[in-house]
Amino acid sequence: MDTTAVPVADLRQVPDLQGLPDETFEWFAEHGEYAEFVVGEKMFESGQVAEKMTILLGGAMQLLFEVGGQHLLVDTLRGGRITGLLPYSRMTHHTGMGLVVEPVRAVIVHRRDFSSMLATSEELGQRLVALMSDRVREGTRMAQQREKLMALGKLSAGLAHELNNPAAAIRRSVADLQERIAQLPGLVARMTEHRVSAEQVRLASEVKKEVADESLEALSPLVRSEREDELADRLEGLGVEDGWRLAETLVESGFTPECLDDIAAEVPEDAVPDVLRWIEGGLAADRLLAEIGSAAGRISDLVASVKTYSHMDQAPDKQLTAIAPGIDSTVTMLGHKFKKKDIHFVRSIPEDLPVVPAYPGELNQVWTNLLDNALDAVVEGGAIGISAEVAGPFLCVYVSDDGAGIPAEIQSRIFEPFFTTKGVGEGSGLGLDVVRRIVVNQHGGTLALDSQPGRTVFKVCLPLHDE
Repeated sequence: MDTTAVPVADLRQVPDLQGLPDETFEWFAEHGEYAEFVVGEKMFESGQVAEKMTILLGGAMQLLFEVGGQHLLVDTLRGGRITGLLPYSRMTHHTGMGLVVEPVRAVIVHRRDFSSMLATSEELGQRLVALMSDRVREGTRMAQQREKLMALGKLSAGLAHELNNPAAAIRRSVADLQERIAQLPGLVARMTEHRVSAEQVRLASEVKKEVADESLEALSPLVRSEREDELADRLEGLGVEDGWRLAETLVESGFTPECLDDIAAEVPEDAVPDVLRWIEGGLAADRLLAEIGSAAGRISDLVASVKTYSHMDQAPDKQLTAIAPGIDSTVTMLGHKFKKKDIHFVRSIPEDLPVVPAYPGELNQVWTNLLDNALDAVVEGGAIGISAEVAGPFLCVYVSDDGAGIPAEIQSRIFEPFFTTKGVGEGSGLGLDVVRRIVVNQHGGTLALDSQPGRTVFKVCLPLHDE
């Protein structure tokens, strides 16, 4: 960084300083520090103490925030912009990094000189306060957007995982079904050659239907294996080569050796193997179609959850909203994390809860952040609960977990923006700040925390009436 005299002529071209009295620029010339920064140099870093206001005269600097271990570009500041610490700001440390991407020329004013600077011009103070307000609004908007994108990333990964299982099941079942269907014409042709009559086919089909309609209790692996061995032996006794291949499907459909004998008694002896293969092929096709239907239903349920979660096709204004569907869709969207940690989840939400005036999509962000934090807090096999009740003029929702808890000395800070109890790169520190703003600012509700080792409860209370 090179230094020299402050170029007052360039300062006069800065939009936020134009038209100020001459004595103000004289003050900058006397107390300001001119500096030049080269490409690749860091003008400040995240976590560094904020003690300077920087007026950019030329060049360009990127403002980068670290999110999830990666640097996210927030803004590119060029000549004419004022950045860094501003008078009256409560900022103590930089929350991002300033990286020079084009050679920068700047004038720097130290915190210790702020009082003297403001004394030169009341209008300068007003302009800097307005600038700070604009920056706070923009920072809040960008923080909300980053948090939404991070939440969307988590949910997208979970949804992709959840969709992959039924999609893979459909692919496998379709491939198996195609193979089964391809075998059927040959079996029918051989049955015709064996002079199997239509009446014999009908009788064999009736046996198949009667057995398949019976409700079987779930079999233990040992009992199932024993039955398959028994049925495979009988199949081979009836002339079916590789009878063990058919045994699994037939046992699953409730067949016994006696059922096979009943079918064998209705058809010519030399046709028995082909008739049994035809029956097994039909049962397998039915089973595969049921699996395809179940997997497709699961995909439909997930899509419905996405629609409920995002509140597609609904007005952006407040609506009378039932909280249960949003909570349930959020749990579905986070289902992969519940499964991965083998979470014991307890849902205790009465069916007769009243609706509340709310922004449904915003409330789903609240449930997402609270449940995701709870999932991060518990160990594998831990417990998470969500319950709700009416308490006076409020509908209160409780999200609890049995994790290690939040230390008492930091509980008062957890709703502050950028404050996080997670490790570096693991959390943005914005989730609970988003929850606070949605519950308190947007909905006029209250938000409370009760935490000790082994039990943490977040209490969200929403007004029953929009006053």
